[in-house]
Amino acid sequence: THCTHTHMLFLAHLRAPSSRHRHNVALAIDQPQQSLHEAIASVGARIGETGELLDLDRRRAAAGELEAQSASEGFWEDADVAEATLRTLAEHRAVLEQAARWEAAVEDAKAAADLEEAELVEEASAALASLDGELDAWELRSLMGGVHDSCGAVLTLTAGAGGVDAQDWAEMLLRMYRRWAEGHPSGYRVTLTERTEGEEAGIKSAALTIDGPYAYGHLKAERGTHRLVRLSPFNAANKRQTSFAGVELMPLLGEEEAGRVEIPPADLEVTTMRAGGAGGQNVNKVETAVRVRHLPSGLVVRCQQERSQARNREIAISMVKARMLEAMEAQRVDELAQIRGEAIAAEWGQQIRSYVLAPYKMVKDARTGHETPQVQSVLDGELGGFIDAYLRWAAAAERDQRAEGS
Repeated sequence: THCTHTHMLFLAHLRAPSSRHRHNVALAIDQPQQSLHEAIASVGARIGETGELLDLDRRRAAAGELEAQSASEGFWEDADVAEATLRTLAEHRAVLEQAARWEAAVEDAKAAADLEEAELVEEASAALASLDGELDAWELRSLMGGVHDSCGAVLTLTAGAGGVDAQDWAEMLLRMYRRWAEGHPSGYRVTLTERTEGEEAGIKSAALTIDGPYAYGHLKAERGTHRLVRLSPFNAANKRQTSFAGVELMPLLGEEEAGRVEIPPADLEVTTMRAGGAGGQNVNKVETAVRVRHLPSGLVVRCQQERSQARNREIAISMVKARMLEAMEAQRVDELAQIRGEAIAAEWGQQIRSYVLAPYKMVKDARTGHETPQVQSVLDGELGGFIDAYLRWAAAAERDQRAEGS
């Protein structure tokens, strides 16, 4: 299925270590004896940071509890539960053993530094360089451990407050996400699922299917309202204009995952329409586009990517099921109205990120505080800094929430 990619496939495409850590480890290689202590300190700090992200204390406690359960009488009375318990225990043990190996590698490097033998120092420096990259891989993977994070994604854009400028802004965001996905090292397959043209310019709405490992995990950072401030090209006086667009996200489900969700036909309202677009033999002549509305929640999904109405209907219903599955696994089955990502209006006061082009240039995330003056680079798809900052922020918030609940 779309979601069952192995972690090895993902790890092959991870970002490089941060420049600070990479610089310190490079020094240890270029100037071995002089800089090994600096590299040890740098990698040791990273181990501490990664340990926090992996929540090692919680894993140790959980592993102890599961070991006690597995040794208890009657453990195998329910074989399915027993096997699930052992799988979880094995996962915790693997992480804890890996962390122990990292710490042992640093201790070995310290011993080599104390001995000051050139060959040992060189070996220790090379080992630390390898460990630095390995920590980076585990760090990012640990930030994307959600149920659907390994899935592909369906990203939907909707113009909000701001009139024609908002519709133009929605199209700018569409381009930004296409550039991000098409340039990602994972080699994502990008398909425009739906596009509704704006009245004068831009788009009213659009949907992108981004198929590949961890697309959903990365793009969680983008869900919400995006605000643009610029000198309006649609205003005769060239006045400064604020515009908004909303971003929704759903996991891209395979047949197995979609089959887990049953929706009564009576809960779906299916209508057909002519596909809009830039022309072509099949545009505006045959009603191949499909609109599916889930009546209990008000969720609306459109699909026009295929020439077949039946296939568009199938894709649209799968998208509805994806949103339903998200809700069920978030224990919100009885609050179906919350399924709708557009429940938060794309307007002033709701933005997760602001893109300011005038009177100065700045992109700033309201949640994490991450910012950059390189606005054009961001609009060209360079979202890595914002995604990384969000994943770290969300992981810290989750740890704090668990601590408050314990």
